[in-house]
Amino acid sequence: LERRLSRHWWARVKLLAETGTVTREDDEDYRYTSAIFHVRRDTRDSYVNPTRGTRIELELAPTGGSYDGSFSGVSSRLTASAYWSPFGVDWLVLAGRYSVGSFFGVDLANIPPTLRFYCGGGGSVRGYAYQAIGPKDRYGDPMGGRSFQDVNLEARFRVSESIGIVPFVDGGMVYSDEYPEFLKDFQWAAGLGLRYYTPIGPIRLDVAVPLDKKDDDSDYQFYISIGQAF
Repeated sequence: LERRLSRHWWARVKLLAETGTVTREDDEDYRYTSAIFHVRRDTRDSYVNPTRGTRIELELAPTGGSYDGSFSGVSSRLTASAYWSPFGVDWLVLAGRYSVGSFFGVDLANIPPTLRFYCGGGGSVRGYAYQAIGPKDRYGDPMGGRSFQDVNLEARFRVSESIGIVPFVDGGMVYSDEYPEFLKDFQWAAGLGLRYYTPIGPIRLDVAVPLDKKDDDSDYQFYISIGQAF
């Protein structure tokens, strides 16, 4: 259920129940139920190609269930993004986003993998494979964590009516601890994007390279999508 409270404010509540099985050496069953409360303030001038304004989202999710034993806790996530046209025209837009999250009151071993936090990939830190940042298990697979943070910075240059170029820097990390430490142990990436502007929004092609490359990281990553990265 979602309701618009005023011109810039929205509130949403959602009930979610999930059950499944994680297969490694043995099958591990899990189930949980969450009540998700979400508040959003959005002053952007466009949803698909913002040039000014801000967007702030806070989500709290009391959750209970079982995975390697019973658990109950609260998952939280805060995301803030801002857009600024320093010269009052849209040929240059500076954009930034910061996200942070924590799962309170539960040991990592009791949190089902689908509820843990991850970093890496097109919606997070470009330049690394999907969910590749952070602790890994003995098989080399992402473990996820109890907390995370990531940051994205872009300079969006529009060189013609239909073409844009976007240099960007992304960084992030997943932590097994309940609380993240600001920018600690970040893995950074940098890249360059091409935008082709259409009536329904920009078509996006990004190429990024990891600046803190590990042995199992690729030299670069490609991303193709519709709309700006954030």
